[in-house]
Amino acid sequence: MVREPLSREEVIKAIERKGGSKIPLVFHKWWGDGLAEKYGPELDKMASKYPDDIFAVFYTDPGEDKSPFSDPSYRWGYKDDYSKAEVHSIGRSIVLLPDWDELDLFLEDFPDPHHPEAFVVVEKNLPEAGGRYKLGCWWRLFHERFWSIRGMENLMIDYYENMDKLTILGRKLLDFYKVLVDRFAGLGFDGIFTSDDLGHQRGPMMSPAIFEELYLPLYKEFIGYVHSKGMHVFLHSCGDNTKLMDYLIEAGLDVFHPVQKGCMDEFETARKYSDRISFLAGVDVQHLLPDGNADEVRKGVQQLIDCFYKPEGGLLLAAGNGIMPDTPLENIEAMLETMSLYRYPTD
Repeated sequence: MVREPLSREEVIKAIERKGGSKIPLVFHKWWGDGLAEKYGPELDKMASKYPDDIFAVFYTDPGEDKSPFSDPSYRWGYKDDYSKAEVHSIGRSIVLLPDWDELDLFLEDFPDPHHPEAFVVVEKNLPEAGGRYKLGCWWRLFHERFWSIRGMENLMIDYYENMDKLTILGRKLLDFYKVLVDRFAGLGFDGIFTSDDLGHQRGPMMSPAIFEELYLPLYKEFIGYVHSKGMHVFLHSCGDNTKLMDYLIEAGLDVFHPVQKGCMDEFETARKYSDRISFLAGVDVQHLLPDGNADEVRKGVQQLIDCFYKPEGGLLLAAGNGIMPDTPLENIEAMLETMSLYRYPTD
């Protein structure tokens, strides 16, 4: 039996912790690279029984060094030829701005957030939302966008030698994102989902002092702007974000994802913060889903619910990240089935 998705109003109650006893599901069917190819139609058939309570759609982000459109200007890079560019240690992608002396040229050639093709996919798929909560999405906010532009090694040095340049770049990004927020708001969206992987396995990627100086003002203004449009903010951030949670709450963040298993103590996180922020709690895709059996997966999902669930709301459920192709199909179904059972807890 396929359950009907939760209504927009029920999801808002859960996010705002205003009596939302039902647990919304979103990104619970986050297929990693190769998963759909491995299982084919069997995966789609099984997953169709577990609907998304939130309609989530991504706008078309500018390309890195090349535009996804016929208009070549819609890309983050400012050079026509990156064939001899430095390459990132992460993802083997191109360092787009290797020299701060060319910052002015980079900013002058910034992509246009008003680009007419950027929201074609959003507008095309919008009728599928029905009466569900609508979430407008993009990857990479500030830290992630900085390293995609500068390269991770350069960024680590910039934190100590070029904070003024990062602040200028951050302000330019903020202006870009405000236009995206306006466009999603104009289409009637209820929330914004974005990402900033601020943590590694044992702590944040920068000191709390650097976060407070550089990122906190940007986050406050970004989140404040989203709130001014009547929308919520969801943040995906992998790794251990424990030392940054107070800053994210101070900035006004509404929903945090995923509380990564093995990096953050979910019980301590729930104890300290669940009265001040809501959690899109993510099931462990690194160990539990690929390595456990179906019973262990059911138990793990139940433990996650027991950790974060409150009758007043504040809990949504998702996969912690993309589910990898080494994950048994029966484990995926065990996760989805257990999540779905607890979308309607018994009063």
